[in-house]
Amino acid sequence: MTTQKKEYLPATNHAELLLRIEALKTDRMVQKEELKLTFSVLASTLDFVSIFKGNAAKEQPANIVKTGVNMALELIIDMVLGKHRSLKGYLSAILVEKFTKVLIDNNLIEIIAGIGSLLKRKTQYEKSQEQL
Repeated sequence: MTTQKKEYLPATNHAELLLRIEALKTDRMVQKEELKLTFSVLASTLDFVSIFKGNAAKEQPANIVKTGVNMALELIIDMVLGKHRSLKGYLSAILVEKFTKVLIDNNLIEIIAGIGSLLKRKTQYEKSQEQL
């Protein structure tokens, strides 16, 4: 599924430039579809709930899990609130990050159990819809 980088010769006229632009757009669309497919395969193969339950059942410290979840939330918060775009975005992102970090550190197992029950309900609903 990997695409090789194509080397193009410099365009010498307008028609060649337009052809190159069209080829690049096509390449971009192909890569976008490959990325969507790869991500969907990755998401379907990962079973986050069993990973988290395994750590909780062994009663090991879940620091690695908490760190990973916190990092993912920080990334999402940065993208949504625009942490690096303005002072308001920076301050609101820091405030939300602190709140979510405290929330996750204190309630990680309950959050994961809730997500697991939502996923289980969704799959049960999908199975019932298939039977109809």
